Amino acid sequence: MATSQHSDDLIGGRYRLTAPIASGGMADVWRAQDLTLHREVAIKLLRKNVVNDKTVRERFRREARALAKLTHPNIVPLYDVIEENGQVALVMRYINGMSLRELLDEKGNNDGPGVLSVYTTVHIGRSIAAALAKAHAENLVHRDIKPGNILIMPNGDVLLTDFGIAKPLKSSEGDDTDLTRTDIMMGTAKYLSPEQVQGRSLDGRADMYALGLVLYECLAGNVPFKGENDQATAIARLSRDPTPLQGIRPDVPSTVLAVVHRMLRRKPENRYHSCAEVVDALESAMTNLHDAITPADGLTPSIGAPTTRVERGVLDPLMPQKQKPSLTVVSRDNTPVTRDRTPTPRGNARPKSQLPAQQRTSTKRNYIPIALLLTASLVMAGFLWKGLQNTKSSTNTSVVNKVQVGPVNVVAMHSYDPNGDDGVENESMIPYLTDNNPDTAWTTVCYGNQYFGSKGGVGVVVQLSGMGIGTLNTTFKTAPWNAEVYVSQSETVPTTIEGWGLRVADSFGTNPGVGTFTVDQPARQVLLLLREAGRSTTCSNNNPFKGMLSDLSFTSAK
Repeated sequence: MATSQHSDDLIGGRYRLTAPIASGGMADVWRAQDLTLHREVAIKLLRKNVVNDKTVRERFRREARALAKLTHPNIVPLYDVIEENGQVALVMRYINGMSLRELLDEKGNNDGPGVLSVYTTVHIGRSIAAALAKAHAENLVHRDIKPGNILIMPNGDVLLTDFGIAKPLKSSEGDDTDLTRTDIMMGTAKYLSPEQVQGRSLDGRADMYALGLVLYECLAGNVPFKGENDQATAIARLSRDPTPLQGIRPDVPSTVLAVVHRMLRRKPENRYHSCAEVVDALESAMTNLHDAITPADGLTPSIGAPTTRVERGVLDPLMPQKQKPSLTVVSRDNTPVTRDRTPTPRGNARPKSQLPAQQRTSTKRNYIPIALLLTASLVMAGFLWKGLQNTKSSTNTSVVNKVQVGPVNVVAMHSYDPNGDDGVENESMIPYLTDNNPDTAWTTVCYGNQYFGSKGGVGVVVQLSGMGIGTLNTTFKTAPWNAEVYVSQSETVPTTIEGWGLRVADSFGTNPGVGTFTVDQPARQVLLLLREAGRSTTCSNNNPFKGMLSDLSFTSAK
């Protein structure tokens, strides 16, 4: 095999090179035709300047051995390995799509910073976290998670590639040589974990951190750490946490933000234990939402279905301009089934002249029953509206979503702990919420991170005297703050977040101040759930974050 390649070169007597796809520091990737199976493949070949480097060749062989063990729908599969005349070639599945890097850059060129919708970002995160969970289970840490190594197919499938600098998590079969230089940070500076920067031993949580940076970029348009050079960029993450996403993308649910920020904690032990937990956390972050989020880009996977995945439409940048929308359902065995969603042309109906005479109808006669029904509906609507107006004027109540609501008062307040492990959250301080003294406040206990640890949030329940709608107001005394409001029509307080009804409002602030939440759904119980809190001087350095509220009130709608 030649050490420099050209189109039409034959690799291993079987693969005909057709066109270059990409080029890196050590290898080139070519598109090729498998002459035996008559299919397109991708072939990764060492570059001419490193083909005689024994260390590089051995690393290439290790990538092949790593890929051979990784059979997973979200990992680009390896088909064949060829060694010929000192050269090593990896034959892989050809991905007719684009990298996440290309997608972000393309969106950025058109609309400012390249950002993706919440649904697309979570779909990418779940897919790559699942791929990493498989790699880690096979004793491998990838070490180079970045948008360029994440491939997206037109049907929405997301695949992880390039295990070129993957490293065994522990020694196996006597193969524990790193094959990397100690004076070089392996990986891409913008996506290195703190432990990679410091040269410490790695496990799967290093890949988790890098994936968190990728998801952060998908939502924010930029990575959180930048410096004048690669070294400064890498070191920046050692001195501070990422800028909170809340102020950059207020449309992103706090449940999703909490997952991303937990992945980006500086100490590995404060992140999730495994990428399998990240998959579950992202799934839960979306399925626990009670309100719909409208996707803003072409890829809109359905979140929450454990046995199938649905993508409505095809990823816009990859879809030919004249292609009609389709519905692609990917089953558990990863077999795509595409259903055409093109509307049936009206002209394709069976002509009336072909129908029997008794089946032919008059268009005018068809409209008579419809007109009668519309007239009756209007009359009934008028009587119903008049009745509702009379009821409202006589009882000072109204009907919202088929539930009668009226003026209500606050009858009690309680602290709320969604996990139930603490029982209460400074319950004795609840009276400070209504004492009209701005110098007193109800507070949470102190936490090690701004997202209340594994709880994801704590808060206050406001119990009303009846069913009502209105406005909830309170003053946040630490910042940044982020809070959500849920409602329940039950007479008892739900014990879990899932037990509440709609999330009716949310808000955030970068400074202390008043938060106002409109409760436009009938409620007997109102939950103000704090999702993020600022630092407090009354807490220790180890647990510096505390939520603080004062002047909490509920005002009924008039």
